[in-house]
Amino acid sequence: MNKHLGDFQCFTDLSKVKADIKSISRVARIVFSTTGGPLRTIITGTKCRPTGIYHSVKTGHAQPYESQAELLFMQQCEADHEVAAWLAQPHRLEMFIEGKKLIYFPDFSVLYADDREEVIEVKRDKAREVSGDLAAKLERAERIYLSANVKLRILDFSDLRTEPRHSNAEEIQRHSRTRYFQHEVFWLTEHIHRDPSGTIPFAKAIELLGGGVVGKKKLCAMIVRRHFGVDLDANLTGASPVFPVSTD
Repeated sequence: MNKHLGDFQCFTDLSKVKADIKSISRVARIVFSTTGGPLRTIITGTKCRPTGIYHSVKTGHAQPYESQAELLFMQQCEADHEVAAWLAQPHRLEMFIEGKKLIYFPDFSVLYADDREEVIEVKRDKAREVSGDLAAKLERAERIYLSANVKLRILDFSDLRTEPRHSNAEEIQRHSRTRYFQHEVFWLTEHIHRDPSGTIPFAKAIELLGGGVVGKKKLCAMIVRRHFGVDLDANLTGASPVFPVSTD
């Protein structure tokens, strides 16, 4: 459905969109933004909640969030080398049921490096919040997404605060705008290829990039841009393996 997520402008290419949702067109319609970015901006109504804009280096978009949980998910998408692209408020799903139209706005759409696609719904507490009409709507939406080979996943604070992934992602993404040079990427890649393991220790990579705080910031920025990757689910130490990321 969003196989072209890495190139956001192609959301406006109706022929590509129709090819992916042809099988579900009789029961649902998916509407994308004509700008290639989020479909809608922050809408809070009378609710009091933290909102803001996350400026994503990985996607090149200003991404709106409506809760702290959504911000945590954004940070993890930004730091995860397996996430090729992601988008907040990616589309509107219109489900046609007995002559009526049921609307669903997913929180996120994610495209992974292995070509998997997911639609993500983020809640504070999914056990308490996902019930009744919302549960029924999500169940219908899940069936429609599955027909397009897209998985719907529901996450909440208990998922997004899991350590060490939470802390690792927060630390890596906060340095995403650090400047580095392309020759430094080539240099580090060359050192990694010389090692039979195909990796380099985190501390050694930092040293090769100038050492100290500057070297660490450069490495983190390179990870966000998917030149290199680390295992976010393992404790990040000086010995943690850093590996090159294939973008083919």
